Amino acid sequence: MLGTFDNDQPFIEIEISGVSGISKKIGALVYSGFNGYLQIPFIEAFPLGLVLVGIQANTLANGSTSSHLVCKGNVCIDGKCIETTIDIESGNIVLLGTKLLKELGKTFILDCAAGKVAITDSSKT
Repeated sequence: MLGTFDNDQPFIEIEISGVSGISKKIGALVYSGFNGYLQIPFIEAFPLGLVLVGIQANTLANGSTSSHLVCKGNVCIDGKCIETTIDIESGNIVLLGTKLLKELGKTFILDCAAGKVAITDSSKT
């Protein structure tokens, strides 16, 4: 699956769904600094009918703490889908984390010079 560069940042298209049966395709920033599964804004989460499972607190780099909602939902990348936890934040960006890629058995390929972004099955690399 090929992605795109937007302002020198790698994005790929994913599909998210919840219990409502509604699904949405959305561009997600592949962010190796996020070791979670997926983070989406409130405005994207609520219409999908994601199921709330709790609240999680994180310690930030500056030592402060921040809390966010954690929901269950389904995420599909390149036709492969899993049910997973999704962090819900007040920001406006969708972050795809390394745990999700690992869980799906995917390899992230980034060639900045050529402007190439790709997600492949790990067995194909």
